[in-house]
Amino acid sequence: MAGIKEGNKPSLVLKEKGKPFDFSGILTPLKQTGGIIFPFTPTIQFSHQTSYGTYDVAGSIYQQNYYMNTPNPNISVTAMFAANTKDEAEYTAAALHFLKTCTKSDFGSQRLETAGTPPPILKFNAYGVAHASSVPVVMRSFNYTLPEDTDYVEVGDGNGGTTSIPALLLLSIELVPQLSPRMVKDNFNIQDFASGSYVKKGGGFI
Repeated sequence: MAGIKEGNKPSLVLKEKGKPFDFSGILTPLKQTGGIIFPFTPTIQFSHQTSYGTYDVAGSIYQQNYYMNTPNPNISVTAMFAANTKDEAEYTAAALHFLKTCTKSDFGSQRLETAGTPPPILKFNAYGVAHASSVPVVMRSFNYTLPEDTDYVEVGDGNGGTTSIPALLLLSIELVPQLSPRMVKDNFNIQDFASGSYVKKGGGFI
């Protein structure tokens, strides 16, 4: 990623490292960072919308609009992962399993103390303060394809088994910010947002 400082590289990590799961077994390659630092420059799309209703005036050729709300921005990430070496294959396997894990809630009789906890909140960073800085997000979807026209690399799965990873893999992720009602009510200010100070602080307003 030429021209991108280390701290500004796109990443997706647990908001609270080690919660609700640690980085053992197949996830060991992600232990140091607590999530994914994308190895190749991903394609990222930010979608901002505003919802308006319409006053229906009989006989009018134009209708006036009234503001309803501003929905959460959508963040779409399309990223490439490789497995040209054993380390790359292990990292790709860990990234795939991390993303799948982040779609799951804490559930089951073996986790009685925490069962019912929703999927984890993540932190998304991309290219510095003008785009996304430590934005708390939840993952709405995750998709990847195992292609037929590429070589596969077999690596250990961290639990005594093996898994095969394609030499080149494309995945897509849909994210949405997750801010508490109190944070939005008490901290948002249109002037501070316009000046960029909220973005600089990394508070999650994008």
